[in-house]
Amino acid sequence: MGRLETLHECDHELSELLPGLPRPEQKALAALLVGVVGEQACSLGRAGAAAPGAAADRSKQRRAQRLLANPRFDAGLAQRCLTGRVLAGRRGRLDLLLDATTTGATARHPGTVTLVLAAGWHGRALPLCWRTWRADAPGQDWAGATRAMLAEVAALLPPGVVPVLMADRGLSGAPLAALARDRGWHLLVRVVRTTRLRRPDGTVGPIGDLAPEPGTAMCVAGGRAYAPRTKPAAHWVSDWDAAPTLNAVAVWRRGDKDPWLLLTDLPARPRRCADYRRRTWEEELFRDLEGLGWGWDKSRVRAPERVTRLVAVLALATLWVAAVGQRVLRDGRRPLLEDRGRRCCSRIQLGLRWAKRLAATGDHLPCVLRLRVESPLKLS
Repeated sequence: MGRLETLHECDHELSELLPGLPRPEQKALAALLVGVVGEQACSLGRAGAAAPGAAADRSKQRRAQRLLANPRFDAGLAQRCLTGRVLAGRRGRLDLLLDATTTGATARHPGTVTLVLAAGWHGRALPLCWRTWRADAPGQDWAGATRAMLAEVAALLPPGVVPVLMADRGLSGAPLAALARDRGWHLLVRVVRTTRLRRPDGTVGPIGDLAPEPGTAMCVAGGRAYAPRTKPAAHWVSDWDAAPTLNAVAVWRRGDKDPWLLLTDLPARPRRCADYRRRTWEEELFRDLEGLGWGWDKSRVRAPERVTRLVAVLALATLWVAAVGQRVLRDGRRPLLEDRGRRCCSRIQLGLRWAKRLAATGDHLPCVLRLRVESPLKLS
């Protein structure tokens, strides 16, 4: 009865979280979600077979396939509801992390690109919004996809939240800076060495010259960034008058292969490098979605619209195990899952381990799709 009880709880949770989703799709989603979390895999064969019920495994797999192909499973609705749930009760600093990943690439198929906007959370990230397209699709509108996702999150931000938008070198540029400025959000992005910077005194040069070798560092307030229009994904404008005014932080620590070259509207301090490391939490999220967690890279789902719905399932599963990991810490059960002297598991990994432990002992895994509100982070 353990997994069947979990299915009933999951069905109830989804009816509250996604009231606009038709009832048949709610039930099918609950079955697939329980299968994904129970099997810790999103392969439709494995996850479908792990869903509770007496139907043949092949029938369960076809049910999962039909769900991902069903336009009534509105992934946009799922994203809005999920964003509202993750951000509920949040106050203070909110790190919004923008990154992309490619999955499903083979010798015959280019794979799909998924651009994800996630909220930083204790060394990991929780997906809020995403857009997916074929990796070889013509006219890829990265700026338009980013604009739409930021608008969705902006509409659901609770009062008192201070967003800090972060992106890596491939996605940072003047369009992103303008989007953050127009919404009153803070920006913290990494740029390439050749990005030219005009300092307040009129001096112009590559930002990499601020930290030319290991052991050097420099911070510049009130500069303007410039880069030629040669990269289609993102660029800084080539007109100085249109260039955004930002602060530059360049730090090349001894032992690092490359310097940290950052542009931000936050005060120009070396500690911005420590702040920017939070962006890598989204890379850890992709690891959780793929090899360390749900096995997204092995799902064989390649049609962009189906990938979009699959990511909705994985985002819900991630929220579930994140809430379980929170409870593990609250109840003092961490020593049951890892050595006291070497605490290396994130809250999400703790949730995954606890789910495995309950499956091994035959105990019931509660379905929880809501995070406990924690103390707000301050911006400094």
